[in-house]
Amino acid sequence: MIRGRAIAGLVTLSTIFLAGCSGEEKNYAVPDELCGAQVKSELIKSLLPSGDEIRVVDEESKSTSPHHFCEVLVDDKVELSTEGVWQPAGTTAKEAAEKSLVFNTHSTEGGKFAIGERRALTVVDCKNPKYKAERFSFEVEVNHPEGEEIGDKMQSFLAAFSEAYRKTLSCES
Repeated sequence: MIRGRAIAGLVTLSTIFLAGCSGEEKNYAVPDELCGAQVKSELIKSLLPSGDEIRVVDEESKSTSPHHFCEVLVDDKVELSTEGVWQPAGTTAKEAAEKSLVFNTHSTEGGKFAIGERRALTVVDCKNPKYKAERFSFEVEVNHPEGEEIGDKMQSFLAAFSEAYRKTLSCES
């Protein structure tokens, strides 16, 4: 009798475990373009959780110096977001992070990136007199990071995304 209950308990636990695992897959196709920037889908997918559906929302603020926003939703929850902001000359990734209220970052690649727990920033040169800017900063935020190498994944994504997105900006030579 006890053995029968133990087996029934193991079967129940196995069923619960397997049911929980069935939702652990990424059952969606990640685009190779994210808000106008060509980025390898593997770099995007590495920052996203499991789920069934993906949707991308691309927006721009109507302010005098517009901010560019891009959100990636998995199963209708924002899981990854980017923000692009025009910056004055000389702005560093660390300064852009502080302006965005991202603290406790560490710099990588000689200060090109500021990496935090769930957010990372970088800046690229992009002179634009209309916005009185000479740089453009990119921020990525991952809402449900998986794995300990999230900082490396955010940096890899930002390196590719910032260079690809820069090509869509109105930069003077």
